[in-house]
Amino acid sequence: MLRILRFLKDPPAAFLIAIWVITVALVGGAVALMSLDYEGWPSYIVYVCAAVFLAYSVFAIVRCAPRIKAGVVERAKRRRFTNNLIGSYGFRTVVFFAVSFAINTGYALFNGVMGIIFSSVWYGVMSCYYIMLSAFRGAVLALSYRAKKRAADDCSAAESKLKIYRLCGAALFVLELALAGAVTLMILSDRPAAYSQIMAITSAAYTFYKVIFAVVNIVKARRLRDPMLQCFRNINLTDAGVSLLSLQVTMLAVFSEGDMRLASALNAVTGFVVCALTVVLGIIMIVGGSLRLKQLKAGKANE
Repeated sequence: MLRILRFLKDPPAAFLIAIWVITVALVGGAVALMSLDYEGWPSYIVYVCAAVFLAYSVFAIVRCAPRIKAGVVERAKRRRFTNNLIGSYGFRTVVFFAVSFAINTGYALFNGVMGIIFSSVWYGVMSCYYIMLSAFRGAVLALSYRAKKRAADDCSAAESKLKIYRLCGAALFVLELALAGAVTLMILSDRPAAYSQIMAITSAAYTFYKVIFAVVNIVKARRLRDPMLQCFRNINLTDAGVSLLSLQVTMLAVFSEGDMRLASALNAVTGFVVCALTVVLGIIMIVGGSLRLKQLKAGKANE
């Protein structure tokens, strides 16, 4: 008995994988039985087994998480890309920013197709906005790579990054004008074609994930005081705000009924807040970048 308990306490990887596969199957079966309203005695066996296996799976994940993490990290360090991804916060930020650029491009195309299918001004406006955001992200990535290649020393690299940071702040004002136009048209035009409730809830989960991580990561980037990382994170924060606005419009379209005047008022308020956030970020980047550039040049002059 003690041997069995020790085995269950520190199980091998193959056993864990088998347990997790069985757990997924049992939980899926339990959900299916509940959906079909089946109340025969076999259903209770499935429910009990699903509960037992699920409880043990959670225990095994918590218990074996450090070991699994150590194994993944050890394997990742064997490759240059994954080693940099794990060990360098700056490299990880650039990679995720590039992924966000690709997602933005795909989302812009999606909104464009939806606008054509449903003849919706809202989707057309959001498509234009995300096209501009994708171009913005691509330009920042290109300028960052160019500055890194041309920089002869750390001081010139810092100066190039600060100039890009300040330019990024100015570009946020252009993006804010596009966003203000999108919000205005959103209020005046038809509401978007309604998603299903499942799609709306899924979109909500993804949006809140973006907002939370955008806020957490902008705090991390500020601590590191790297202009390019702060630039990337500020753009992500703006993107998260627009996603929150888009989610609100979608949720109101799906779950609200009847008079849409209150929904339009809520959308207008949220749109104003998002626009104000973009303006504030732009001002902070322009003023902060200029001050830091001045300090850097003063330091070089005193050397």
